[in-house]
Amino acid sequence: MRLREVEDSLFMDFEPLLREMKTGVDVLDVEILSENRRYVVRVTIYNPSGVTLDHCASVQRVLSDRLDVLDPIAEAYDLEVSSPGLERTLRRQKEFDLFKGFLCQANLFAPIGGKRTFQGRLAGLVDGPDGEPGVALETDQGPVTLSRKNVSKVQLVYDPKAREAQE
Repeated sequence: MRLREVEDSLFMDFEPLLREMKTGVDVLDVEILSENRRYVVRVTIYNPSGVTLDHCASVQRVLSDRLDVLDPIAEAYDLEVSSPGLERTLRRQKEFDLFKGFLCQANLFAPIGGKRTFQGRLAGLVDGPDGEPGVALETDQGPVTLSRKNVSKVQLVYDPKAREAQE
């Protein structure tokens, strides 16, 4: 099984486990990385009120037990549970839905109109101009839809003004 398939399988397995915990914590993403010749299973969790250390610890215990049963990686690995962070890279549909309206930056593989980077408020994932999925942004120049195939990365951008408005 390819690494991305293992990540997707773990994501699907972890979602109901976190819902059963009834803590309001949701799994956003599962990544398997190789760091210093050792694998890391990184699970990103989300809570609308913020992710606490207690959230991370309780999720870590539940997922550690589940990983012992599933044993998805033959080699040794570490489990990391963390919050999405202020400048999170968005990968899954769920993240694009949760962070709709947030300031983000989309980087492209091939430039459009001489630009490789677009910044604006995330409008979500939509059907693009070519019928394929696209990333929709509300930029200062107006709405833009970028073909998902041409988008190398979509990342949240820390916006202190928006943070102040929330408080």
